[in-house]
Amino acid sequence: MTKGKKKIVLTVVFLFGFFFFYRYSPRRVEFLGHFNKVFAHRVNSLEKQKQALNYFEGIEVDLVYLKNKNVLDVNHPPSASINLTFETYLAQIDSNHFPFLWLDIKGLDATNSDSILLKLNTLFESRKYPKNKVLIETLSPEALPKFIEAGYKASYYFKSNLYKLPKEDLITEINAIQIILDQQPEIGISSNYENYELMKTYFPNKTKYLWAVTSFYNFKYFKVRDALEDNNVAVVLTKFRSLYGNR
Repeated sequence: MTKGKKKIVLTVVFLFGFFFFYRYSPRRVEFLGHFNKVFAHRVNSLEKQKQALNYFEGIEVDLVYLKNKNVLDVNHPPSASINLTFETYLAQIDSNHFPFLWLDIKGLDATNSDSILLKLNTLFESRKYPKNKVLIETLSPEALPKFIEAGYKASYYFKSNLYKLPKEDLITEINAIQIILDQQPEIGISSNYENYELMKTYFPNKTKYLWAVTSFYNFKYFKVRDALEDNNVAVVLTKFRSLYGNR
């Protein structure tokens, strides 16, 4: 093999190794200095939970409330359920080190909030899990006051594509969000990190929960760094690809 070809092969191997490492590494360069508030996104299996908690101080879990069974199913539709209950999921967490839990509860609203609150209270209180280390997130902010009252953190999840809206539509959305926040000053806000500049401009003092889970090619390095350096940004979720149990 000629020197030129050898150099090309080594370059290709290096680049492949770099992208492979970047894809699977929980310690990415853009998070340097802020690993304490970078948590794993979509940790929806026992295997993935076990691996994620080796690296992160917090994880996000997707839950679906099954009213007929009074069960919180760990799942992100449209993926098929693996019949993993949140009770089983919670039981695996070491009681000597409770991580922060971001609970994205699908379908949580005013009609089922009492049942879900009772279910969560039962599970967390039986484990003596500190409720201030649990975030309840929903698209329906009217369901959140009772969770705040019970000691949980809470966040209103609004549209991920605000940054794409025409100015007039954006202002309409912002005004609607502001009305909700005026009525519920204790709740935080959560959205795609692409909305960070808007969130900082219109809601500078609100506690913010973000996710930055786009592909490597679309990633905005400096926007993520700006968000992490903002004291009002409490959490940034990142992709975590576990070696097994990834879902």
